[in-house]
Amino acid sequence: MMMRMAFFPLIFFLFGFQSLSVTPLAEQFERTGYVEICGEKHAAATFDSLYASFDKLIEFLQAHPVWAQKLYSAKERFIRSKDRKYYSTDFFGFYDESEREGRNQVSFYYSTHFHEFICSHYAEFNQVPEIIGFFEACREIQKPCGNLLTEAAARLGLEAIFSSKYGRPPILLKVIKYLPSYVAGRPHYDGTAFSLFLDSTDNQSLLLSPYKSSLTVDDFSSPSRGQNSILLVPGVLLTEFSIYPTPHIVTQSGHIRYATVAFGMRPNYTPQKIEFSPLPSFKD
Repeated sequence: MMMRMAFFPLIFFLFGFQSLSVTPLAEQFERTGYVEICGEKHAAATFDSLYASFDKLIEFLQAHPVWAQKLYSAKERFIRSKDRKYYSTDFFGFYDESEREGRNQVSFYYSTHFHEFICSHYAEFNQVPEIIGFFEACREIQKPCGNLLTEAAARLGLEAIFSSKYGRPPILLKVIKYLPSYVAGRPHYDGTAFSLFLDSTDNQSLLLSPYKSSLTVDDFSSPSRGQNSILLVPGVLLTEFSIYPTPHIVTQSGHIRYATVAFGMRPNYTPQKIEFSPLPSFKD
């Protein structure tokens, strides 16, 4: 895997918003659908290490289906626990769609509570370096994201959306491996308050559009961004505040591609049923 300079240290997250324009955040979302946050180039290959660790996890679980089943059982038990409500979603754990035509991807939804739940309830996982090593890599990358999500909410005057007994936003870290046979279908809206596109091995594959009442394929484009920048976009959980989600899609590239996204959720929240603008097909 090619080594890239893609490390975002804590100081970057603490000061990233200072480099933004004076345009109000809500207006930037309405105008472009995203905010770019730039940081300095650093020498640590953190994400390359994460993707190498993810490959080891994939290889291990595909070669040992008993462990894949144990991980699935742990996920099912976790989503029946009280900690699941903090994330307001059932998406946790390993999703192997490598053989599913069109999808052809593998992903993992990581959270610190899921990590701790597994380690405390399934001691045998602590003895599997392919699993526990990947979990630790995810935890390190996720750590600084809470500061940026909290700052984004504050810029919108919505500090209360992340209020909970834990004192920090609930974060799901999604790591994805797209296979060469992956085919893009339709764009989608994230079921989040905010999504942070932390890293990608192919930035040009991500297309997005600001929210509109009517959307066509031509509305979508790849954001012009620096090599070491991240993108912040709103999800569907802010519509009650008249902030609408950014539709986006990952197009096919014909080669293996990795990406990491941090989802800022709303604790103990039941999403409203809202009909959003229809999304165009990219297969036509």
